[in-house]
Amino acid sequence: MDKKTIMAFVVIGVIILLMPYYEKWMNPVDEQAVIAQETTTYVRETPQGQQPEKEILHPEIDIQTRDIYVESKDIIIANEKYVMILSNLGGGTVRKYELKGYKDLNGNSLNLLPLDAAANLNISFTNIYQDESNLDYIAFDCPELDNMVWGDTIFIDYERTLTFNTQTKDGVKIKKVFTFFPDRYDFQLDVTLADYLQKMAGLKYSLIWEDGFVITEKSAIDDIIYSGVYAQMGTEMAKIELRKAKIDEPKILNTDGQTDWVVFKSKYFTGFMAPLESKGIRSELGITKGKDSRDFTTRIDMRLSKGNYQQDSFMIGLLPGEKNLLSSYNIGLEKTMNWGGPIIKPFSIALLWLLQFFYRLVPNYGVVILIISVVIKIITFPLTHKSYSSMKRMQLLQPKIKELQAKYSNNKQQLQQKTMELYKKEKVNPMGGCLPMLLQLPLLYGLFVVFRTAIEFRGAPFMLWMKDLSAPDAMFSFGMNVPLLGTEFNLLPILMTVLMVIQQRMSGTGGGGTEQQAQQQKMMMWLMPAMMFFLFYKFSSGLVLYYLTFNALTILQQKFIINKSVEKQFVETHPGGLKVNIPKKK
Repeated sequence: MDKKTIMAFVVIGVIILLMPYYEKWMNPVDEQAVIAQETTTYVRETPQGQQPEKEILHPEIDIQTRDIYVESKDIIIANEKYVMILSNLGGGTVRKYELKGYKDLNGNSLNLLPLDAAANLNISFTNIYQDESNLDYIAFDCPELDNMVWGDTIFIDYERTLTFNTQTKDGVKIKKVFTFFPDRYDFQLDVTLADYLQKMAGLKYSLIWEDGFVITEKSAIDDIIYSGVYAQMGTEMAKIELRKAKIDEPKILNTDGQTDWVVFKSKYFTGFMAPLESKGIRSELGITKGKDSRDFTTRIDMRLSKGNYQQDSFMIGLLPGEKNLLSSYNIGLEKTMNWGGPIIKPFSIALLWLLQFFYRLVPNYGVVILIISVVIKIITFPLTHKSYSSMKRMQLLQPKIKELQAKYSNNKQQLQQKTMELYKKEKVNPMGGCLPMLLQLPLLYGLFVVFRTAIEFRGAPFMLWMKDLSAPDAMFSFGMNVPLLGTEFNLLPILMTVLMVIQQRMSGTGGGGTEQQAQQQKMMMWLMPAMMFFLFYKFSSGLVLYYLTFNALTILQQKFIINKSVEKQFVETHPGGLKVNIPKKK
């Protein structure tokens, strides 16, 4: 193996290792946009004089025409898509949110929110004395809940509304109307404020989502680093993502101007708040990265009219991060999904479409991956056929190359010249062996992005022990942490590496050249598979299954198609001239 070929393999290895850094470079976190490094702390202490929340009574509150005592009450809202606990504290704040059809790590229904969630969808403003409204401690009146007790369930089998009212001590009247739908992840929230002039510090109020999502994935690190908060402002999007954040370093991003929506997302799940008519005037995004946790807060500010009355409508959604589902809202939510940089994105989007297309025909993503491997092998066959043929001809030319090395052993310049003349005459490209790997790189990285991003593969089984194509195949646990491998035994990367070694041996130069070149060849034959083994060991089993299958197909392609045709042609054009030992058919 000559120096150029060795350099080519080194370059390919460097490209593979640097692909994740390319992704970060193409999608950097805008550090200049991070206005403050100190996070806003919302102290959730019970105001002086109040009892614990389950016993909170507010006799001083006049709820429009109903002068009644209002007791705090949590009820359950359930439709075909979710089960939500809604509290009348704060006038309908979300305490729990379970997505139907998705499971947590213990196989239970997946709850996106932490156990102490409380103030999500709270309305906030400050009075003329700069005091916070603290509405999340006020129990709003809801006539529809009069005959319900704590924990009762409302099944949404038709479009239904709940209306929450209150009046603050300062006399500001607030109404929040929720509209729930039977078969949708989203719901509508209408907010009305009245009698607020000369009672607020500034004509604005905020709608807040205060609690981030819990860790839902087996790899907490992956779940955390692919989290972020976003705000859409016309044609621009502000964002803070945890990929580059430091542990326990709060980041806050304030934006001024038209705000179309704010989004908070984990690896596979997305939440959003979007004004439907009047746009927001400001947003605040906050996020903190922990070792095995994360916190994020989003706030959207709305302008109050000078007419002492304001009504705004919002679409609220907590849903799986499916590309088609996010796109269906037609407000650009899908832009928060990271499909790779400008080079990789077309490949990842095309591969996702192809996977989904075949899944509609064969509802098993493991089988679909096998089909995709065959399809890609067929598509790339014309491009790789010439390359593999050139590699085989290099093997068959070894006797002639050895002859040149012996003849010009004392003249390296003339040896190189004669060798290149031989390659040109025999139509052999010594760098041709790099083409198959270079063609694979954008496809491999595109599939890596797909399995990292698309929720369709979360928990998608194939067969036997392969029960989640978005995670390593994890045949069994070591019971301890093994250096470089972790705590689980993954079989697919081992099988993939074995096939790579077989393919390297088939593609080698047949042991020709000097002793030094033979050693270099042997080193490269093991170096590339070893590097790929450690690189792929903790990748998703879907990606490893694809590459394993593709390598198996490549071996069959070389052994039964390319090698036989090249050997036959070589014998016809070099009848005994190079003393090539071609095995006879039995």
